[in-house]
Amino acid sequence: MEKRVVAIVGPTASGKTKLGIELATELNSEIISADSRQVFKELTIGTAKPDNNELMKVKHHFINHISINEKYDVGKFVQEASEVIRNLHNQNKIPVVVGGSGLYINSLLYGIFEGPPADDLIRKNLELELQNSGIQSLLNKLKKIDPETFDRIDKNNPRRIIRALEVYYLTGFPISVLQKVKHKKPDYEILIFGLNWERKLLYERINNRVEQMIQMGLIEEVKEVISKFGENINTVLQTVGYKETIQFLKNEIDYSEMVELIKRNTRRYAKRQLTWFRKNKDIYWFNLQSEKDFVHIVNQITQLIYRG
Repeated sequence: MEKRVVAIVGPTASGKTKLGIELATELNSEIISADSRQVFKELTIGTAKPDNNELMKVKHHFINHISINEKYDVGKFVQEASEVIRNLHNQNKIPVVVGGSGLYINSLLYGIFEGPPADDLIRKNLELELQNSGIQSLLNKLKKIDPETFDRIDKNNPRRIIRALEVYYLTGFPISVLQKVKHKKPDYEILIFGLNWERKLLYERINNRVEQMIQMGLIEEVKEVISKFGENINTVLQTVGYKETIQFLKNEIDYSEMVELIKRNTRRYAKRQLTWFRKNKDIYWFNLQSEKDFVHIVNQITQLIYRG
């Protein structure tokens, strides 16, 4: 049988973890997590990691992989994940890639860097800063987060400067790093399946997840990380869930504001994820109405994998 890799993608709270575990179990295989935050050992609740029981059901790669004070980027992920794929293929297993980080998915499966779709809110804020503080303010930020791009960029071109900053804020990685992910032609067939919910249902799932995270101890998790490493140890602490919790701990917002901001920003993040994935015409989409649909989806995917 031709070598294959299966990927499960979709927005946050769509059920990727559940489907991935059920599918990997059915295939007697292992999961490659393509999530830029679950890779860190110290971040569990706010990243919606699989719980211990789920991790015991199927072997997962790149969950609790490194400490938050270690450097990790998409290039390193592609290198390590490609090795895992080769090892699983040598065992005649079909790797199951699961994740919502479009950049990680694309870089691993296609080996190319496609910039994330424009984000209206981020771009509007950067344009407002340009208008109020001038281009030097943007350049100062770029020099701090991406000195390599700063050195070579046209410093009189605000459009390119804004785009470089936007890519960083959306992905957490400097554009100079992302552009170095080398193109490769995969030597295996790629099957990508996406999970899609009606917007109202997805937003309900997101809101419920946020409330569960807080009940499970998100605030305590953030306190512990900050006390051990400081709030500026890693840009991942400026992502949804952690950023708002830090604002609450610094008394910049109250508790109810924190909860609503996490919900709102998670919904916006889910929208960006869908925008990214819908650009990929290789994805076969499943429309879900309830948790019961997962059983049928596993059967359909299995049939598609073993067709012919």
